[in-house]
Amino acid sequence: MSDLWAVYALRIELLSSTRPLRYRLARLSRFVVGAPVVGFSALYLWTIRCRFEPYGPENSPLFQHPMLKIINPRNNPSSSDCCVRAVPFAQVRPELLDDARRGGTRMVEAFCAGMWGGYGYGIQRNIMRMTKDESNSNDLWAKQELLRDRYNPGTCITNHFLVLDKTPSSVTSRGCLGPKQSPPTPREQDKLFELSDTMDEKSQQVEFRLKCITFDGTDPTAREDPYGGFPGLLHRQYAKLLVEAAVSHCVR
Repeated sequence: MSDLWAVYALRIELLSSTRPLRYRLARLSRFVVGAPVVGFSALYLWTIRCRFEPYGPENSPLFQHPMLKIINPRNNPSSSDCCVRAVPFAQVRPELLDDARRGGTRMVEAFCAGMWGGYGYGIQRNIMRMTKDESNSNDLWAKQELLRDRYNPGTCITNHFLVLDKTPSSVTSRGCLGPKQSPPTPREQDKLFELSDTMDEKSQQVEFRLKCITFDGTDPTAREDPYGGFPGLLHRQYAKLLVEAAVSHCVR
């Protein structure tokens, strides 16, 4: 049913909008993906272990990232959220725990692989494939590529996410249509996106997080939260689905 909704909405968007095709596809990938599942109680039950925690400039260095000053130079209003999923050590793949304790990167790489190669991003992955051309043919497109990649800086995912930074426990990306700009410039639909894992030896849990800052970097008159109201609801439901799918790649 989700695939049918996506195709139906895509046809409506392409027929009704006068904007360029690539812009319309990006707009669709932001709003349509979550729409078919919002009304189903199954989604709530499936993602019930995900939660959102308070998130803003006061508690996250992501708001000080140098890229943010470049792509949102006017400091336009943004939507920001942090979706968290805690998993007991006993459920996490042992090789990921062992590597993380040695300072390795396999845990966050598996989290990224599950995010982009998993079922949560499947519809958006197929929509973005319609923007594939010679300029982005070396991006990661295929599910199996996404599931085995290490997500080092410079990696580009489906013409939509460009990995900026990587630490042993986090991967930070820019998200927009055609993110390999050089030099980067503000976009109408733009975001900073961080995936991370935190090991808590005391509680014997790994906390997986998706942090996202979304904004319009081009509008000199922007005064509103770009994800306010119903679009915000869709965005948060989709974030929970992405996180649940990503975590499924990290557990036994």
